[in-house]
Amino acid sequence: MANVEFFTTGPRDDTFTVRLQGDWVFENVETLEQALNEVQPGDLGAVEYSCGGLQNIDIAGAWILFESSKRFEEQGKQVDFVGFRAAHFKFLKQITAINTDGQMGLDAPLEEELHGVTDAIAAVGRHVVDLVEDIGFITHAILDGIRRPSRIALRETIRQLDVTGLKAIPLVALIAFLIGVILAYQSASQLEQFGAQIFVVDFVTDSMLREMGVVLTAIMLAGRSGSAFAAQIGVMKLNEEVNALRVLGLSPNLVLIAPRVVALVIAMPLLTIVANLAGIGGGLVIASATLDISPAQYLNRVSEVADLKTLFMGLAKAPVFAVLIAAVGTLRGMQVSSSSEDLGAKTTLAVVQSIVLIIVVDAIFAFFYSMFDL
Repeated sequence: MANVEFFTTGPRDDTFTVRLQGDWVFENVETLEQALNEVQPGDLGAVEYSCGGLQNIDIAGAWILFESSKRFEEQGKQVDFVGFRAAHFKFLKQITAINTDGQMGLDAPLEEELHGVTDAIAAVGRHVVDLVEDIGFITHAILDGIRRPSRIALRETIRQLDVTGLKAIPLVALIAFLIGVILAYQSASQLEQFGAQIFVVDFVTDSMLREMGVVLTAIMLAGRSGSAFAAQIGVMKLNEEVNALRVLGLSPNLVLIAPRVVALVIAMPLLTIVANLAGIGGGLVIASATLDISPAQYLNRVSEVADLKTLFMGLAKAPVFAVLIAAVGTLRGMQVSSSSEDLGAKTTLAVVQSIVLIIVVDAIFAFFYSMFDL
């Protein structure tokens, strides 16, 4: 029977027992390793490690214990661990979870985390594949419309232009007007400190024409028209109306997708102009009411700041945003397949993806404008 600082040993029936005690931590690793190497169970067929007197154990101590147990297993002995408290056993569990090749295994929480990572990577891959399919699908619809414009549902295009364009004017104008008020009010509080209130006009005009007008309009249309496209076409999918169009020899691309894309591409620049005017009008209200800038002074300053280059830098984004919104909305609607729950999920996804794409593409535009010093 051996008795050292960190364990005692002795036979019990056909089992050689190692009773752990003290602190099995990194500081004592060298002493532990030397002491365990001297342990010899003899002819006994089993070795049992008992944790009755163990005070502390860390990953280093657990590793030394694991190596000792593997040495006995290689001698053909059965090894058991008993009496470990949860605080002690968690380290030993990490070390002893190995496969038959002697490689360290993974405990359940870590394995679940790795599964979560692989599932996330797979989901990203599926979204990339879906995106490529979507781009091909919408491109095919647009090319069909260009090649055979007479086959596009003209009446549906006009109806969508009314719904997405004309009926959206009050909402777009109201939101843009309020944003113009906010921009003017916030910039005035800073510029007043330097006696430069007149530059409020520059700030509001340039912000609305270059950035805020088109981005606000796109985000509002993503929530208003993009969700409507997904919901309308999704309901048609659930009611088998899309399949009925195919049975009648009609292309869903030309009947459902192309009219919405064309309508939004036409409506978006026009709504952007409305948003620009409304935002500048909001700045006019604040300038006249709080900054002692007369409407004539304000409009004169606007005419100096608002050149064609600034206007077209904002309007150039409008058709791109329109295609993104229409494409995502219609294609998510075409992907509805099972139930009303799937319809709601695809509609929500259409809005979220549209807004994210709008911000990403706007950042790309900003990068290129900066690169070319525009």
